[in-house]
Amino acid sequence: MVFFFTFLGLIWCLGSLTVLALLLTWRERAATAPARTRRLLTVVLPAAALLLGSLLWTLVHVMLLWGPGAAAVAGR
Repeated sequence: MVFFFTFLGLIWCLGSLTVLALLLTWRERAATAPARTRRLLTVVLPAAALLLGSLLWTLVHVMLLWGPGAAAVAGR
């Protein structure tokens, strides 16, 4: 069960990084500088905060999952 949750966590982290890369690429493809700034402030920064927060949350919980005694809790 621990390996399954670890695998899900790693998939989530890779997906979050991929979405973050796509957002940054989308921001750079705007035609004008004001459009890039608008995209940065309205979409990229809030989404990046959510994605990086979920990435940190996932990594912390995967580390806690591998702590002593955590396998018994995950198996319930």
